[in-house]
Amino acid sequence: MNSPSQETFSAEVAQWSDIPGWFHWRAGQEEAVTVFGDGSVFVEVGSYLGRSLCSLADVVRTSGRDYTIVSVDTCRGSGAEGLSNEDAHGHAVEYGGGTFAGLLHRNVIACGFADVVDVLISSSPRAAGFFADESVAWVHLDARHDYDSVVDDIRAWAPKVRPGGWLSGDDYDSLIWPGVVAAVGDELPDAHGWLSGQWRWLKP
Repeated sequence: MNSPSQETFSAEVAQWSDIPGWFHWRAGQEEAVTVFGDGSVFVEVGSYLGRSLCSLADVVRTSGRDYTIVSVDTCRGSGAEGLSNEDAHGHAVEYGGGTFAGLLHRNVIACGFADVVDVLISSSPRAAGFFADESVAWVHLDARHDYDSVVDDIRAWAPKVRPGGWLSGDDYDSLIWPGVVAAVGDELPDAHGWLSGQWRWLKP
């Protein structure tokens, strides 16, 4: 991957597709608003600069339904990880002076979702403690991708998902992210592949 330039982060944003990042589960977002009723809570763990988050807010607004959307991110990046040992967030962290929180919040505002999205700057397990058990309809995990971190995220968030709700995650690829696949298999043997490179567990 080419290193993003300063212009990448300073470029004007008007809609979710203008935001740098990686995202290919919009179909899952569109499915969620047909499955879960008004008043449901959706949590995205690992939002980076807000591409998928603002897409979710767009899907929610288009649905005309009333949901709570919460983003959880340390805004300090994941560091070097994966088989390539790449620090995919490092340039954004550097651009923001040690955090990309300002970029994330700016993008949420620029896309018109300041009144739709709540941004919680926190580690994933700590943030889970702010939610009551069985209170969340859907949690999507896309934070750190090493085995131990994914296990910690699953253990923190699975109790927060309500019966019939979803716990899902990105980068379900045994070749590129073996730690993700192994952690999901060990912790949630009933989970399955979903969409393109995603996994999902339906809470009984």
